Amino acid sequence: MIKYIDLSHPISDGMPCYPGDIPVSLKQIASFQDDGHNNFILSTGMHAGTHIDGLMHLTSYLTRIADLPLELFAGNGFLINVSGQKIIDLPESAFDKLLPGSVVLFYTGFDIYFSQKAYYLSYPELSESTANILVKKQAKIVGMDSPSPDYAPFNIHNILLNNNILIIENLTNLSALLPYQEFELFAFPLRLEADSSPVRVVARIES
Repeated sequence: MIKYIDLSHPISDGMPCYPGDIPVSLKQIASFQDDGHNNFILSTGMHAGTHIDGLMHLTSYLTRIADLPLELFAGNGFLINVSGQKIIDLPESAFDKLLPGSVVLFYTGFDIYFSQKAYYLSYPELSESTANILVKKQAKIVGMDSPSPDYAPFNIHNILLNNNILIIENLTNLSALLPYQEFELFAFPLRLEADSSPVRVVARIES
């Protein structure tokens, strides 16, 4: 039996976004009753809600997310439970399980604060040693249910992106993956000529 689990926040008008980013606006501009069809208009930055940071985001790379190979956005997933940790260190039990090309997700449980101001002020962050292990293990994607793997000046971003590791931020519902040892993850961005993109992240599980 195949099961799909949505790990993405819905995009909605006025949804929370990183301090200083432009607000998200999602408005209905036509209705079936009045216009014979429905239509909406969306205005958003690339880093609102669940999104994927492309290699161009905080580096000197010039390749936009539309031009990255599709195989970068899907792979075998590995979930690490780090709930309660302020500074996230990889447990030794995870070292041997991380294979080249893995999609590594960190479950912090911090997504419960998504609608609150504290979500962007006191989230957990990856240690530099963890980032370097992910590079050594040749992870493909790193994701977390928080707004960022680090704070300014964003050293962890630079370590990961400069080593061709994409970053998914603002995941949710990772607790649904805790019972499973293996899953596939799909995180295809829109084909945008931009640094990054909103993304609908889905885990595929065979049970």
